[in-house]
Amino acid sequence: MKELIEISFSPVNAFFSIMCILLVVYWLLVIIAGIDPDLFSVDFDSADLDSGFDGDGEADSSGFMKILEYFNFDELPLMFIITIVFFSMWLIGVNITYYLGIESTLLGFLLLIPNFILSLFVVKLFSKPLSYFYKQLNHKGEPEIDFLGRRCTVITAIAPNKTGQLELTVNGDPIKLYARSNTEEVIAAGQQAVIVGESSDKKYYLVEKFDY
Repeated sequence: MKELIEISFSPVNAFFSIMCILLVVYWLLVIIAGIDPDLFSVDFDSADLDSGFDGDGEADSSGFMKILEYFNFDELPLMFIITIVFFSMWLIGVNITYYLGIESTLLGFLLLIPNFILSLFVVKLFSKPLSYFYKQLNHKGEPEIDFLGRRCTVITAIAPNKTGQLELTVNGDPIKLYARSNTEEVIAAGQQAVIVGESSDKKYYLVEKFDY
């Protein structure tokens, strides 16, 4: 145990050890205090929102999102992904340090790059089954809300191939959702719409302009 602690808090592994401890504290707060693990989630369809980039900047942003999607970063809330990455890097780092007897701090830092890449594949391996169990657990303990047929206000422009954001009120609580137009019509920000369906992958809703 003493040797494990020494390796864990060596200059190369100390950061990951501290982060793992903080993540354990975070998940205890999730369990005890009821913090929503979706709080820091990133909806990857929001990449289609107006990003303020033009030309190459927009292409680079899209390419980066595709890389994250390849490693299934869109399958789980962000904090789940971060937890898997840090615990994986800590476990790999500790074992490499122990079994290879690495004493050079410089070499240890250089190995962080392949360690990180390997951890991304660990995320890809475990994200699918974990995502399935996460959805089945219904961690919020709340009944599922049926949004179909509800009126809403468009916050950012929505088009057939462009994901925008809308807002509606359910039981007095404002809720924001991602959506696309169910027709060829572009629905501008501030306009009223009605939710008529949901995408096959359940990542966004389909809406149509509401005519008074």
